[in-house]
Amino acid sequence: MKRIKFYQTFSVIIILTMVVQVISLLRTTALATHFGISNEMDAFNFANTAMVCLINIMGPSVATVLIPFLAKMKNNHEHRNVLNSYITAVLGITYVVLLLYFLGGSIYFYGFGQGDGFNFQTLTFLLTFILGIAQYTRLISAIQTAFLQMDGKFVVVKLAALVSALLSYIYIIFTPDISIIEAAICIGLSYVVECTLLIFSNRNEQYKYQAMFKWKHPEFRNLMKLTLPVTLSSVIYQVTVILPNILARFFGEGYISTMVYANQIISIMQTLIIINLISMLYPTLTRSFNKNIAEAKEKLIYFINGSNILVIPMISGMIMLGGIVIKLLFERGNFTHESTIIVWQFLIFLSLALPFVVVREFLFKAFYSMGDTKTPVKNSLIVIVIQIVFLVIGSFTIGVYAIMLSPLLAAIISVALGYRDLRKKIGLRLRSMVRQHMIIIMNSLIMCASIWGAMKLIHINNMLIDLLIYIGIGVIVYGLCVLLTQRKYIYYFLNNNKNNL
Repeated sequence: MKRIKFYQTFSVIIILTMVVQVISLLRTTALATHFGISNEMDAFNFANTAMVCLINIMGPSVATVLIPFLAKMKNNHEHRNVLNSYITAVLGITYVVLLLYFLGGSIYFYGFGQGDGFNFQTLTFLLTFILGIAQYTRLISAIQTAFLQMDGKFVVVKLAALVSALLSYIYIIFTPDISIIEAAICIGLSYVVECTLLIFSNRNEQYKYQAMFKWKHPEFRNLMKLTLPVTLSSVIYQVTVILPNILARFFGEGYISTMVYANQIISIMQTLIIINLISMLYPTLTRSFNKNIAEAKEKLIYFINGSNILVIPMISGMIMLGGIVIKLLFERGNFTHESTIIVWQFLIFLSLALPFVVVREFLFKAFYSMGDTKTPVKNSLIVIVIQIVFLVIGSFTIGVYAIMLSPLLAAIISVALGYRDLRKKIGLRLRSMVRQHMIIIMNSLIMCASIWGAMKLIHINNMLIDLLIYIGIGVIVYGLCVLLTQRKYIYYFLNNNKNNL
C-alpha cells in the first residue's frame, strides 16, 4: 500500500460501496414489494442466514489467520505450498460440512416423508440448498479478496461486487411474476459471477491456487492450530446469529423478514465505513505490530478514532431519520406502518452497537496482528454464552426486545474484555480515545438538534426531498463542529497516515 494514494483510493471505494449498497437495498425493496413479510420471505431470509452461518464456520479464518500469513509470506515454493494447502483445508472442511447438511436434510425431508406438501420447513430447506451453493462461492470470493487486498487492488473487489449486485437487481425488477426460488437462483448466480471476476482479476502468480495437501508441514500445522480456536469461536457465534431468527419465528409471521430489513439498512453503514476501513487498515496494522509495538498502539488509537468520527454521526442521523428512510423504502403493499415502527426499533438498537463494534474489531485485529488468536476466541466465547443466556431468558421476559438488545450487549462486553486483555499484553491506554469520543458524541448531538429543528420547520411535501434536506443540514452542521473542535486531530491523523500507509 506504500505507493497507493490512500485517501483517493478510499474515496473511490466509498463511492463504489455506496452504489453497491444502494443497489442491494433496492433489490431487497423489490423483493419486499413482491413478497412483503410473508412466509415465503421469512423462508428465504432464514435459509440465507442459516447458510451464511454454516459457511462462516470456517470463513473468519480468512481474515484472522490467512491475512497475517500473507503479510509475512515469502514468495517461494515452500510458502506457496503452505498457502495452497491451507486454502484446500478451509474449502474442503466447509464442503464436507455443507454436504453433510444437505444429505441429512434430504434424508429427513424426503426419505421419511417430511417433504410432503410445500410447507415453510420444506421451502426453507430447498432454499438452503440453492443459497448454500451460492454462499460457498462467496467463501472462495473472500479468499480471492484477501489476495487482492494484499496487492492493494481494493477497487477491483468493489467493481466485482457492483457487477454482481447490478445483474441480480436488473433481473428481479424485470421479472414481474418472479418466484422466491427463482429469486434465490438469481442471487446465487450473481455471487458466482462475482467470484469468477475476482479469480480472473488476481494476476499475482504468488497467489495462484493449486490443490495441495502438505498436511505435515510445520507452518501449515501452525496455521491450523491458529484456526482451531477461531473456528470454535465461530461455531458458537453462529448460534447467536441463527438463534434470534429461530426465536423471531416464534413471535409470529414476518419477524424474520423485519429483522432482515433492519439489518439491510444497518449493513450499509457497516459496509460503507467499518468493513472498508478495517479491510484497508488491517494489513497496515499487522505490519506495524511486526515492526514496533509503540507505533502500532498509536496507529490503533488513530484508526479507532478516525473510524468512529464517521460512524457515530451516521448512526445518530439514522436514529433521527430512520422512520422516514424505512417508510420511503418499504412502506407499501403488505409492509404496513406497524412494520415500519418495528423495523425502526430494531434499527435503533443495531445502530447503537456499531461504535462498539468498531472498537471491538480493531482491538481483536490487534491480537490477530500479534499472532494471538486465543485471547479473542476466549473473550468471544464468554460474550457468546452471556448473549445466548440473555436471548433465551429475555425472550420470555421482554419478548422481541431481547433480540433487539442482544447485539448491543454483546458489543459492549466484547470491548470491555478486549481492552482489559490488550492493556495487560501491551499496556494499551484508551484515555485519549475516550476524550475524542466524548467530542464526537457532543458534535453528533449538536447535529441531531439541527436535524430535529429542520424536521419541525421544513416540509416540502415530498418525503425524498425532505430527507435529502435534513441529511444535508446534518452533514454541514457536523462538518463545522469537527472543524471547530477536532481540526488539529484530523490534520494530525491524516498526515500521520499519509507518511505511514
